[in-house]
Amino acid sequence: MNDNIKAGSDIHAGDGGYSVGTQEKYDEFVKGRNQSLGKMRIKQLKEQAMEWVPNMADPDTKIRLLNAEKFAELIVLKCAEIVDTAEPFLASDLIKEHFGIDQ
Repeated sequence: MNDNIKAGSDIHAGDGGYSVGTQEKYDEFVKGRNQSLGKMRIKQLKEQAMEWVPNMADPDTKIRLLNAEKFAELIVLKCAEIVDTAEPFLASDLIKEHFGIDQ
């Protein structure tokens, strides 16, 4: 059994995902990670803005719709929260970074 554990550890051992690279490669990785996180954060806000409303075609059922006003309000509240922590950074940069927007 110990041999199996050792074999498994040898197979799964490695550099732990770390390797020598360049600043450009690291920046590219961070950009991709932040965009993924930003999309995830937007999806979370979108999910919070969803609500059940009566189905006009079948009054006995409900459907889930995005409340656009609530979605916009959640985005503004998140931006305001980010701005409160901005100093000494540019608030606009922090907001764009939070939502994974690179412009």
